[in-house]
Amino acid sequence: MTNNQPETILVTGCAGFIGSNFVRQFKDQFPETQIIGIDNFATGRRDAIEPSIKLYEGSITDTALLEKIFSTHKPEYVFHFAAVPRVSYSVEHPAETTAANITGTVAVLEAAKNHGVKRVMYSSSSSVYGGALKMPTKESENPCDPKSPYALQKYTGELFCKVFSNLYGLDTVALRYFTVFGPGQYGDSPYSTVIAGWLEALYFPEKKKGFLEGDGMQSRDFCYVDNVIAANILAMQSDKKFSGEGFNVAHGERTTLNEVRDMIEKYTGKKLDLESRPPRLGDAKHTHADVSKAKEWFGYDPEIKFEEGLKKTIEWQQSRTR
Repeated sequence: MTNNQPETILVTGCAGFIGSNFVRQFKDQFPETQIIGIDNFATGRRDAIEPSIKLYEGSITDTALLEKIFSTHKPEYVFHFAAVPRVSYSVEHPAETTAANITGTVAVLEAAKNHGVKRVMYSSSSSVYGGALKMPTKESENPCDPKSPYALQKYTGELFCKVFSNLYGLDTVALRYFTVFGPGQYGDSPYSTVIAGWLEALYFPEKKKGFLEGDGMQSRDFCYVDNVIAANILAMQSDKKFSGEGFNVAHGERTTLNEVRDMIEKYTGKKLDLESRPPRLGDAKHTHADVSKAKEWFGYDPEIKFEEGLKKTIEWQQSRTR
């Protein structure tokens, strides 16, 4: 395990939900590291930007801009969060999401390869499994079988990571996030998870109507955002060579949407009024990860459990109303 403070890192998607949380926590942990960020603000928020970072506004598909960033700052590590997220949006916009999620990823990998980056941490997704045959889902027992454009894009990104490792010697690691939630995830976005959407509907009913797709018995392995950030930092610090290996990053337990609703009502003291909608196209009924491989390879241990993370997220939403 390497604890040395890197001189410079690059964070793509630094204004997004995960990227902005990552920047703040990385800065606290490694105050001397220069953080370079790139975001085109298609889904990111300007108020989420940490003022101390060097920000480049633009797209990861802009190869000239990437060349400028990499040649100027020579980042040692790249944390690649930038994407057009969410299964449902990709079902409606397959071409647009492919440009960002595949072409953009390859552009980042090529720039990293050309400029001697030590490792790229690639944000993948549990959607690559397409509905696991066995649960808890183990990487070795469940072949990737994407069922939506987003899932296919993320899986293609993983394959490119492997090719760049094997062909060019650029070390890469693919972190397959399960359903990530936490402070900074706004429910008025088409990309928000059910937790963010329901809390938005609860505290800002004039902006958002809450809804439930299906019968609420579908379950998710909800992962608090701090656990995802910890996984990225541990992967950076590891002495292992990953060569594009994929890892589940999750809580390791599953919770039904009906249970989530009950907990939200319990902790807020408010009643959720949810409109009933049919189940969503391309979505898996259940997700539940086995995280033992990430623990074995780089010491990942999801410290913040679901209920604690939910309470923190509710507190953040409440703070927005003050």
